[in-house]
Amino acid sequence: MSPNIWFGFLFIYCNIAYAQKTTNNSDQINMPDLQNRVSLLEKAVGKILTGKDDLKFGNTSALKIPYQGIPAFNTTPVAFSARSGDTSGISNGFILKFNTVLTNLGNHYNPTDGIFIAPVHGLYMFHWTMNCYTSGSNHCGTSLRVNSALKGQIYSGEDGSGYHHTGSNTVIVEVQAGQHVWIQTTSWSNVRIYTWSSFAGCLLSML
Repeated sequence: MSPNIWFGFLFIYCNIAYAQKTTNNSDQINMPDLQNRVSLLEKAVGKILTGKDDLKFGNTSALKIPYQGIPAFNTTPVAFSARSGDTSGISNGFILKFNTVLTNLGNHYNPTDGIFIAPVHGLYMFHWTMNCYTSGSNHCGTSLRVNSALKGQIYSGEDGSGYHHTGSNTVIVEVQAGQHVWIQTTSWSNVRIYTWSSFAGCLLSML
């Protein structure tokens, strides 16, 4: 349960307990305010237990409350960052393997195959940078894929001499639980990837 909800319950409970104490001491209290606090607590608990906004606990047996369970809150961060070493001899449509892992919270990125598997449905941010060496008019093109669907691209190269080319892109995208995310070569020929090309991602918010 969210800490904010617990603190809310505690605050209301303490106020009720204080009001009861002052009642026992025959001190005057603000009954409408107390009733309002009890009503708010009732609605909050009812919403958590049943998912409904209109549950009333008065004259209701606890055994008859349709319990749905307390919602789970994500407390484990999901994030990864990995880089590649020198790579050559690859072709178009190749899934790049960033096999030197810097961060892998939750262990949802696999450096062996270069694929990140989303643990939950959510809004994710992915960033990748390519440091390539092209010769002639060859292309250094890569794309971000979510279950094969194209979500972002980088292109560099196409000049008449051999140069190092660096390109990067960031994509914020909704990903379903269990979907695969990877970086794939596109428009690729006779290109060498240099060290410190990288792939990173993190969960921004659960949906």
